[in-house]
Amino acid sequence: MRRTCLRLLLAVALIPLGGCVDPATPQGAPEATAVPKETAAPPVPVLRLGQEAAIDLFGNGLASVTVTGADLSPRAAGREYLVVTVDIKLLKAGKPVTGGPENFIFRDNAKATHPAQVSDQAASPQLRSVNFTTVGQASHGRLFFDVPTGTASGGYVQLVTGNLVHAVWQTAT
Repeated sequence: MRRTCLRLLLAVALIPLGGCVDPATPQGAPEATAVPKETAAPPVPVLRLGQEAAIDLFGNGLASVTVTGADLSPRAAGREYLVVTVDIKLLKAGKPVTGGPENFIFRDNAKATHPAQVSDQAASPQLRSVNFTTVGQASHGRLFFDVPTGTASGGYVQLVTGNLVHAVWQTAT
């Protein structure tokens, strides 16, 4: 009898424990899977002012975007305007896509973000929103960011659509 019980215990001990789950993982939770490379966002290029970026518009074509100029002009106490010039050119057509000031934000050296603005004389000629549909179609103009004094140096002008950052241009340090 003892031998039978010992064999039974040994047999039970050797059964794989495939039905058990980690107590930290709730039952029924989906397993983590790797994101396929073809659906992962491409790396974000970090560029110097004046460098051109070829931006894949994810089914909406391909555009060339260049940010130049980063001039600072003082405004109210403790504030200044960072003014940049933007050139956009559609290289490959896709579905129509609108590009303009709404696609730019500035992340200052204190990690705060500032939306692009164009309704000031500092940004003349103004970068306008353009519905890009035809290869070769281009847009050129200036925009500005209202930033705290001293935070522009070492910051980044970011080209974005929604929460997706396509490229960044670093201002002079």
